[in-house]
Amino acid sequence: MAKMFDVEDRSWIAKSVVTPNADAEITFSLPPTYHPDPNSLDEAGAIALPAPATTSAERYDLASKDVLPNEQGLVDHYKAVLQLARQYGHSYNEFSHHMWLRLHFSWDGGAIGFAWYDTLDSMELVFDWLRDAADGEMWSDVEQGWEMIAVRVGERFHFRQGGFDQGGEYANVALPREELLASISTLRERMGRIIAKLAADLGEDYWNRHRYDLRTDLT
Repeated sequence: MAKMFDVEDRSWIAKSVVTPNADAEITFSLPPTYHPDPNSLDEAGAIALPAPATTSAERYDLASKDVLPNEQGLVDHYKAVLQLARQYGHSYNEFSHHMWLRLHFSWDGGAIGFAWYDTLDSMELVFDWLRDAADGEMWSDVEQGWEMIAVRVGERFHFRQGGFDQGGEYANVALPREELLASISTLRERMGRIIAKLAADLGEDYWNRHRYDLRTDLT
C-alpha cells in the first residue's frame, strides 16, 4: 500500500496545532434508504427507513452520546433494515454498510476521523494503543487513500491525517493525553451498553466485528 507519509520523519510533530480540548465519539452511520438491489446506484427504487431521533438532516448519523437513554429509535431503524434484508434475501455482506460505525476525535473547531474503521473491534485496537503507548511510541495505518500517524509526546498525542483526495496532509494536531483517554473510557462504556441493548433486541451483534459468514436467515 502506497504511503504519503514517511514514518521515519518526525519533523511534522513540531508543527502540530496544540489544542486544549479532546473528545472521542463514535457515530452510527445510517443510510436513510434501503435499496432492493444492493449494487444499484439509482435511488429511484430505494425504500425510506425510519429516522432515529437527533440525527442530521443529510443522513442519519447518530452520535453514541445521543442514543442513551432513547435507544428505541435506533432499534426501530435497524429492525426495518433487517426486515427488508430478509424480504429481499440479502446476505450480511449486502446490507453490512447499514451497520457501520464511525470513529472521530474532535477538539474545538476541528476533528479527525478513521475512515476505514467501521466496526468496534478495529477501534478498540486504537484505544488500546493510546492507553498503553509509551512516550515517543508511534502508531500508523493506511488504507485506500487514507493515512493516519499518531505519536505520544509526553502528555499529548500528536495526530497527522492525510488523504490522497485532499492532496496530502489533512490535519496535524496535538491533543491532551489524559483528556482523550478519559473520553475514550467513557465512550467504551457507553458503546458497550448500547451494543448490548441492540444485540438483545435484534438477536445478533452486527457492530463489534465484521460478520461475512452471517445471513439473515440464521437463527
